[in-house]
Amino acid sequence: MSKPPRREAESPAAVALVELRGIEKVYPGGAKVSAVRGVDLKIERGEFSALAGPSGSGKSTLLNLIGTLDRPTRGRLLHDGRDVTDLSPDALADFRLGALGFVFQAYNLIPVLSALENVEYPLVLRGVGAEERRAAAHDALRRVGLEAQAHRRPDLLSGGQQQRVAVARAIVHRPPLVLADEPTANLDSKTGAALLDLMEELNAEHGITFLFSSHDPAVLARARRVVHLQDGELRGEEAKGA
Repeated sequence: MSKPPRREAESPAAVALVELRGIEKVYPGGAKVSAVRGVDLKIERGEFSALAGPSGSGKSTLLNLIGTLDRPTRGRLLHDGRDVTDLSPDALADFRLGALGFVFQAYNLIPVLSALENVEYPLVLRGVGAEERRAAAHDALRRVGLEAQAHRRPDLLSGGQQQRVAVARAIVHRPPLVLADEPTANLDSKTGAALLDLMEELNAEHGITFLFSSHDPAVLARARRVVHLQDGELRGEEAKGA
Protein backbone atom coordinates (compact mmCIF):
# COMPACT_ATOMS: atom_id res chain seq x y z
CA MET A 1 0.00 0.00 0.00
CA SER A 2 1.44 3.36 -0.95
CA LYS A 3 2.31 5.83 1.78
CA PRO A 4 0.24 9.01 2.09
CA PRO A 5 2.01 12.11 0.81
CA ARG A 6 3.76 14.23 3.40
CA ARG A 7 2.15 17.53 4.20
CA GLU A 8 4.05 20.52 2.92
CA ALA A 9 4.49 21.86 6.45
CA GLU A 10 6.44 18.72 7.37
CA SER A 11 8.81 18.89 4.44
CA PRO A 12 12.24 20.44 5.13
CA ALA A 13 12.13 21.90 1.62
CA ALA A 14 9.16 24.04 2.69
CA VAL A 15 11.38 25.98 5.12
CA ALA A 16 13.80 28.50 3.61
CA LEU A 17 17.45 28.06 4.56
CA VAL A 18 17.53 31.76 5.49
CA GLU A 19 14.63 34.14 5.98
CA LEU A 20 14.85 37.85 6.76
CA ARG A 21 11.71 39.56 8.00
CA GLY A 22 11.74 43.36 8.00
CA ILE A 23 15.46 43.50 8.79
CA GLU A 24 16.86 46.95 9.53
CA LYS A 25 20.29 48.08 10.69
CA VAL A 26 20.84 51.56 12.07
CA TYR A 27 24.29 52.60 13.27
CA PRO A 28 24.10 55.06 16.17
CA GLY A 29 25.99 58.31 16.38
CA GLY A 30 25.55 62.01 15.86
CA ALA A 31 23.94 61.31 12.51
CA LYS A 32 22.30 57.90 12.58
CA VAL A 33 23.03 55.83 9.47
CA SER A 34 20.41 53.40 8.18
CA ALA A 35 22.58 50.82 6.42
CA VAL A 36 19.76 48.33 5.78
CA ARG A 37 16.09 49.27 5.62
CA GLY A 38 13.16 46.90 5.97
CA VAL A 39 14.57 43.95 4.01
CA ASP A 40 12.41 40.86 3.44
CA LEU A 41 14.37 38.08 1.76
CA LYS A 42 14.51 34.29 1.54
CA ILE A 43 17.51 32.18 0.53
CA GLU A 44 16.60 28.62 -0.45
CA ARG A 45 18.80 25.53 -0.17
CA GLY A 46 21.16 25.01 -3.06
CA GLU A 47 21.16 28.60 -4.26
CA PHE A 48 24.21 30.17 -5.89
CA SER A 49 23.26 33.79 -5.41
CA ALA A 50 24.68 37.27 -5.02
CA LEU A 51 23.84 40.54 -3.32
CA ALA A 52 24.72 43.33 -5.75
CA GLY A 53 24.90 47.07 -5.52
CA PRO A 54 27.28 50.05 -5.53
CA SER A 55 29.59 50.86 -2.65
CA GLY A 56 27.51 51.89 0.34
CA SER A 57 24.40 50.06 -0.86
CA GLY A 58 24.29 47.86 2.25
CA LYS A 59 25.24 44.53 0.67
CA SER A 60 28.16 43.78 2.99
CA THR A 61 26.12 44.87 6.02
CA LEU A 62 23.29 42.57 4.94
CA LEU A 63 25.73 39.67 4.47
CA ASN A 64 27.10 40.27 7.98
CA LEU A 65 23.57 40.31 9.39
CA ILE A 66 22.76 37.02 7.66
CA GLY A 67 26.00 35.60 9.06
CA THR A 68 25.09 36.81 12.58
CA LEU A 69 28.35 38.78 12.71
CA ASP A 70 26.15 41.83 13.38
CA ARG A 71 22.73 42.18 14.98
CA PRO A 72 19.74 43.85 13.33
CA THR A 73 18.24 46.93 14.94
CA ARG A 74 14.79 45.68 14.00
CA GLY A 75 13.30 42.62 12.32
CA ARG A 76 13.80 38.87 12.63
CA LEU A 77 16.42 36.52 11.21
CA LEU A 78 15.65 32.82 10.77
CA HIS A 79 18.05 30.05 9.77
CA ASP A 80 16.41 26.80 8.73
CA GLY A 81 13.23 27.92 10.47
CA ARG A 82 15.00 28.78 13.74
CA ASP A 83 14.81 32.37 14.95
CA VAL A 84 18.39 33.31 15.86
CA THR A 85 17.80 37.06 16.27
CA ASP A 86 18.06 37.19 20.04
CA LEU A 87 20.55 34.42 20.76
CA SER A 88 23.34 35.24 23.21
CA PRO A 89 26.84 35.92 21.84
CA ASP A 90 28.02 32.47 22.98
CA ALA A 91 25.00 30.76 21.38
CA LEU A 92 25.58 32.68 18.15
CA ALA A 93 29.24 31.63 18.11
CA ASP A 94 28.21 27.98 18.50
CA PHE A 95 25.60 28.43 15.78
CA ARG A 96 28.12 29.90 13.32
CA LEU A 97 30.59 27.08 13.96
CA GLY A 98 28.06 24.49 12.86
CA ALA A 99 25.86 26.20 10.30
CA LEU A 100 27.97 28.74 8.41
CA GLY A 101 31.18 29.08 6.46
CA PHE A 102 32.79 32.44 5.69
CA VAL A 103 35.09 33.56 2.87
CA PHE A 104 36.39 37.06 3.52
CA GLN A 105 37.84 39.53 1.03
CA ALA A 106 41.05 39.77 3.07
CA TYR A 107 41.26 35.94 3.49
CA ASN A 108 41.64 36.28 7.31
CA LEU A 109 44.10 33.40 7.53
CA ILE A 110 46.21 33.04 10.68
CA PRO A 111 49.76 33.88 9.49
CA VAL A 112 51.66 31.67 11.94
CA LEU A 113 49.66 28.55 11.02
CA SER A 114 50.13 26.35 7.98
CA ALA A 115 47.41 25.99 5.37
CA LEU A 116 46.39 22.69 6.97
CA GLU A 117 46.27 24.21 10.45
CA ASN A 118 44.20 27.15 9.19
CA VAL A 119 41.68 24.76 7.68
CA GLU A 120 41.64 22.67 10.85
CA TYR A 121 40.98 25.66 13.08
CA PRO A 122 37.13 25.65 12.96
CA LEU A 123 37.21 21.98 13.91
CA VAL A 124 39.54 22.73 16.82
CA LEU A 125 36.98 25.23 18.09
CA ARG A 126 34.29 22.55 17.78
CA GLY A 127 36.33 20.11 19.85
CA VAL A 128 36.84 17.59 17.03
CA GLY A 129 39.57 15.04 17.76
CA ALA A 130 43.01 15.52 16.21
CA GLU A 131 42.91 12.53 13.85
CA GLU A 132 39.41 13.28 12.58
CA ARG A 133 40.02 16.98 12.04
CA ARG A 134 43.36 16.36 10.30
CA ALA A 135 41.69 13.97 7.86
CA ALA A 136 38.85 16.43 7.23
CA ALA A 137 41.30 19.29 6.62
CA HIS A 138 43.34 17.20 4.16
CA ASP A 139 40.13 16.30 2.33
CA ALA A 140 39.04 19.96 2.14
CA LEU A 141 42.44 21.01 0.78
CA ARG A 142 42.29 18.19 -1.76
CA ARG A 143 38.89 19.44 -2.94
CA VAL A 144 40.30 22.91 -3.57
CA GLY A 145 43.43 21.52 -5.26
CA LEU A 146 45.91 22.52 -2.56
CA GLU A 147 46.78 19.34 -0.68
CA ALA A 148 50.39 19.63 -1.88
CA GLN A 149 50.61 23.05 -0.17
CA ALA A 150 49.21 21.81 3.15
CA HIS A 151 52.30 22.63 5.22
CA ARG A 152 53.02 26.07 3.79
CA ARG A 153 52.20 29.21 5.74
CA PRO A 154 50.02 31.88 4.07
CA ASP A 155 53.00 34.14 3.30
CA LEU A 156 54.39 31.41 1.03
CA LEU A 157 51.15 31.12 -0.97
CA SER A 158 49.85 33.27 -3.80
CA GLY A 159 46.69 35.34 -3.37
CA GLY A 160 44.65 32.78 -5.26
CA GLN A 161 46.05 29.94 -3.15
CA GLN A 162 45.30 31.84 0.06
CA GLN A 163 41.71 32.35 -1.08
CA ARG A 164 41.42 28.63 -1.83
CA VAL A 165 42.64 27.87 1.69
CA ALA A 166 39.94 30.24 2.95
CA VAL A 167 37.36 28.29 0.92
CA ALA A 168 38.67 24.99 2.32
CA ARG A 169 38.36 26.40 5.85
CA ALA A 170 34.80 27.53 5.08
CA ILE A 171 33.69 24.08 3.88
CA VAL A 172 35.71 21.76 6.16
CA HIS A 173 32.76 21.23 8.51
CA ARG A 174 30.33 20.89 5.56
CA PRO A 175 28.07 23.82 6.45
CA PRO A 176 24.78 24.25 4.59
CA LEU A 177 25.62 27.90 3.80
CA VAL A 178 28.81 29.70 2.79
CA LEU A 179 28.86 33.52 2.81
CA ALA A 180 31.51 35.18 0.65
CA ASP A 181 32.18 38.93 0.82
CA GLU A 182 33.81 40.20 -2.40
CA PRO A 183 35.74 36.91 -2.81
CA THR A 184 37.39 37.91 -6.12
CA ALA A 185 38.30 41.49 -5.19
CA ASN A 186 42.03 40.81 -4.69
CA LEU A 187 42.42 38.29 -7.51
CA ASP A 188 43.28 38.62 -11.19
CA SER A 189 40.58 37.59 -13.65
CA LYS A 190 42.03 34.13 -14.34
CA THR A 191 42.45 33.26 -10.66
CA GLY A 192 39.01 34.69 -9.87
CA ALA A 193 37.42 32.56 -12.57
CA ALA A 194 39.14 29.44 -11.19
CA LEU A 195 37.81 30.26 -7.71
CA LEU A 196 34.27 30.64 -9.07
CA ASP A 197 34.65 27.32 -10.93
CA LEU A 198 35.55 25.71 -7.61
CA MET A 199 32.57 27.23 -5.80
CA GLU A 200 30.18 26.16 -8.57
CA GLU A 201 31.55 22.62 -8.29
CA LEU A 202 31.06 22.57 -4.51
CA ASN A 203 27.53 23.89 -4.99
CA ALA A 204 26.65 21.28 -7.61
CA GLU A 205 28.38 18.25 -6.11
CA HIS A 206 27.98 18.84 -2.38
CA GLY A 207 24.81 20.94 -2.25
CA ILE A 208 26.48 23.84 -0.42
CA THR A 209 24.50 27.06 -0.72
CA PHE A 210 26.59 30.10 -1.64
CA LEU A 211 25.65 33.74 -1.10
CA PHE A 212 28.05 36.41 -2.33
CA SER A 213 28.29 40.12 -1.72
CA SER A 214 29.89 41.56 -4.83
CA HIS A 215 29.96 44.21 -7.52
CA ASP A 216 32.31 42.12 -9.71
CA PRO A 217 30.58 41.49 -13.07
CA ALA A 218 32.25 38.06 -13.26
CA VAL A 219 30.63 37.00 -9.98
CA LEU A 220 27.24 38.45 -10.94
CA ALA A 221 27.37 36.67 -14.30
CA ARG A 222 27.87 33.30 -12.56
CA ALA A 223 25.21 33.81 -9.89
CA ARG A 224 21.90 32.16 -10.71
CA ARG A 225 20.06 34.79 -8.70
CA VAL A 226 21.12 38.39 -8.21
CA VAL A 227 19.45 40.54 -5.55
CA HIS A 228 19.98 44.28 -6.11
CA LEU A 229 20.37 46.75 -3.25
CA GLN A 230 20.60 50.51 -3.20
CA ASP A 231 20.63 52.82 -0.20
CA GLY A 232 20.00 49.83 2.07
CA GLU A 233 16.82 48.74 0.31
CA LEU A 234 16.01 45.88 -2.05
CA ARG A 235 15.54 47.20 -5.58
CA GLY A 236 14.56 44.02 -7.38
CA GLU A 237 16.24 40.83 -8.43
CA GLU A 238 16.92 38.66 -11.44
CA ALA A 239 16.97 34.90 -11.65
CA LYS A 240 18.74 32.81 -14.26
CA GLY A 241 18.44 29.15 -15.14
CA ALA A 242 20.73 26.69 -13.42
